[in-house]
Amino acid sequence: MYQRIMPLLAGLWLAILPSTSAQVGFSLPVVNDVDPGTNIILPLTVSNFDSIGGIQFVIQWDTQVLTLINVINYNLPGMSNEDFGLLDAPNGILRFAWESPFINSGVTVADSTAIFRLRFRAVGNNNQGSSIIFTEVPPTEFEVVKAGYPPFGINDCTLENGYVAIGFSVSTNWVQGRNTLPLTISPNPFSTMTTATFDLDTAADVYMVLTDASGHPVLDKKMSLPAGRHGTEIASDQLRENGIYYLILRTNTHLCIRPIVKL
Repeated sequence: MYQRIMPLLAGLWLAILPSTSAQVGFSLPVVNDVDPGTNIILPLTVSNFDSIGGIQFVIQWDTQVLTLINVINYNLPGMSNEDFGLLDAPNGILRFAWESPFINSGVTVADSTAIFRLRFRAVGNNNQGSSIIFTEVPPTEFEVVKAGYPPFGINDCTLENGYVAIGFSVSTNWVQGRNTLPLTISPNPFSTMTTATFDLDTAADVYMVLTDASGHPVLDKKMSLPAGRHGTEIASDQLRENGIYYLILRTNTHLCIRPIVKL
């Protein structure tokens, strides 16, 4: 089961390349006010999905908050159980690789089509949340093959990550990149210490989660703070390895996600 790795698809693109192409998009929703212990179905929708010959990527989540039950409602030609690598699901990793049965023309579907759905159980407690992110974890690279183009990587596509909030709500604006909680991180990249500075309009409980590049939490704390400017320090010895991390800072009404890099 699930033996394919996408470089096999690289041979699908043609020698004569058009000069431009609308970015292929993949999107997962933000789901608010989820009750602990309930099941949630998240459709994975697409945009500009035109003449696509193959896809490969990884979806990740926090296993302290969500457990993947199964994948349902396959909606691309030839899609089957064999396209999903579930062995790493207990670690919050779902590998996905699909190839079109129409080698020369690929597959085209309408915008907002759900190509499949993820069924999760909310195993976390109230005031916990998890991002569901598109990423790549070796040996699975992010790759999209479109007829007439070289393969697209993770930076060539439009990605809207999902989020599940248990017992609270967040704005959906951060999915489109418009973070709603003012936050600066300096220095970034850093080698010994960095400071995350943010402003609160009113007193609030602030939840801070720092995840590694795979989406697994490495730091998690709650702060009850008054209105005004605040800062929290992150030391290099709190992070096991050099590389990219993601700082998630939220209140009950606002959320911000920023990458930070340890050198």
